[in-house]
Amino acid sequence: MKRTLAFMLAALLALGLTACQDEKNISGALAEVQTAEDGSLSALILERDGKRTGVLLAEKTSVWPRGEGSWTGEEAMEAFRKDLQPGNELSAWCYPRKEKLETAEGESIPAYWGQSVHINGILKRNALTLRDGTAIDVMENGGQGDNRTYQLFDGTELLRVDDNGGPENHYVMSLESFDDLTPQAQEKVRAYYEAQGPLYDEREELERSYAAYQELGEAFECDWVQQDAAPSASNDKIMYFVTSLRLPQEYGGRLSYERQSGGAFDRETGEKIDNWDLFAVPEAEVRRRFPELCGWVDEPELRAAMSEALKGDMFVFFPENVSVDFPPGSLPGEENGYCISLHYKDAPEGFFQPWAIPVNRGG
Repeated sequence: MKRTLAFMLAALLALGLTACQDEKNISGALAEVQTAEDGSLSALILERDGKRTGVLLAEKTSVWPRGEGSWTGEEAMEAFRKDLQPGNELSAWCYPRKEKLETAEGESIPAYWGQSVHINGILKRNALTLRDGTAIDVMENGGQGDNRTYQLFDGTELLRVDDNGGPENHYVMSLESFDDLTPQAQEKVRAYYEAQGPLYDEREELERSYAAYQELGEAFECDWVQQDAAPSASNDKIMYFVTSLRLPQEYGGRLSYERQSGGAFDRETGEKIDNWDLFAVPEAEVRRRFPELCGWVDEPELRAAMSEALKGDMFVFFPENVSVDFPPGSLPGEENGYCISLHYKDAPEGFFQPWAIPVNRGG
């Protein structure tokens, strides 16, 4: 009996794996919508790299309207078809059997019966105009405005922007999270980061990317800007967060850098704590000594430049150390960026406030 059961389980597993492997994924820009005689949706034609593929729709095909859950039935189709505008990005999981479909132009293309269809992006034509008069379209990825791609009319992508990463959306292994704050503190921390907003000029980043595209032509690759905030450390009094900003260093998608800034908050009240107050010595002494205590900065001129450029929000507190990022070009005569850090165990006694040092919960 046990051998028979084991055989049956193995057979079922094999069938399941085969079913997964037989699924076909199709994605692309919506090129055409076809309807049946009764007006119901019958097929979608998606285009990717000049190649068109059809997705056949059945009554049981599940659809995912922008940002919504999976639905089936007439109500779902009505909500779904509102966003079936030409150029919108869709993806579909389909059964593997190939069919044939005729487009409005009379072209015969391959088609597959859809299991589920997702709207991945909403295209907004002529959303803005650059300084030289060039019209720019915006693709709201996932149907949400906080994740978007700026592109030319022909679909050439210039700049992708991701800025939907508030501290309530990030969890880091072995660290306490936003959820561990009191409700009062959560409200104030969330409000702080919403008010902080983008730490970059999005329009200027787009202009730079377009200039790089004009210079590089086919060698251009889409640039990427990303900003988010996440927990970085904590103790019984304070919750620390780090804001990470990723920007192109060389425009054209080839090189980028990340700039970090830190924030400290009372975990009970949510009140923001000035980073300079986390040290037990005056600000002037922190500026002078921090580059020296990090150990590897030997040049007096570079130490002096770092001391001069230090700002309070540049300190990012982690479980074992505090670090400071100097972005490329932020130090006189230095094209490259620098990152320096100081382990708490290597700091002189009395350098940090005792209540400011995080707990290393990861051991």
